[in-house]
Amino acid sequence: MRAAAIIGASDTGKTTLITALIEEFKKRGLKCGVLKKASHEIELDSEGKDSWRFMEAGARSAAVMTEDRLFLIKRKTASETLLDVALDKFSDVDLLLVEGGKRESAFKKILRVQNADDHNLISPPEELIAIVSDEPFDSPYPFFLANEAAKLSDFLLTVLEPLEPLVKVKVDGQVIPLNPFVQGLFDETIRGMVRALKGVPEKPSEIIIQVRKGRKNEEK
Repeated sequence: MRAAAIIGASDTGKTTLITALIEEFKKRGLKCGVLKKASHEIELDSEGKDSWRFMEAGARSAAVMTEDRLFLIKRKTASETLLDVALDKFSDVDLLLVEGGKRESAFKKILRVQNADDHNLISPPEELIAIVSDEPFDSPYPFFLANEAAKLSDFLLTVLEPLEPLVKVKVDGQVIPLNPFVQGLFDETIRGMVRALKGVPEKPSEIIIQVRKGRKNEEK
């Protein structure tokens, strides 16, 4: 999964740009996801609804499943970041578009402005890779007009690198950061062990191992 954050002031066209990119990537057979960073508290659940009552009673999460949709409400932990949510909830998409998240250093960023005056008011983050505007102006970054979603899509597919680490370890729901050396060590060791098992492809693209606390461990 590759990801980019669309940043900019309110009412500059971030949502419209994301919508255009989703439509463009869909034409190319790619699966997209969207993660929005809200600047203030919002309530998507309605007071009195069953899911609201579950959460008010103390549930850490509640889900509602219909014929074609799944709604998940979950209490955010203090340490949870946009990157944690992206890796945990969007692993099945090809591209993740984040609306907002200027201070999230994990994502490459596209600045959405309306004109050069908007651009001059914003201090560009270090991860900025492009600017999108309604009006043309000279820019030190790769520049796209708001109606050039196809060109911007080509650019993103060229410059964005996979967001996921080579190896991811989660302990009780928390992602444990691993440096490249430790990731390589895990990768070589686990692939060596799995290769010895019957029915395993010669070069598997993904290996998932879950270890849960068993009854013997509970008795200790």
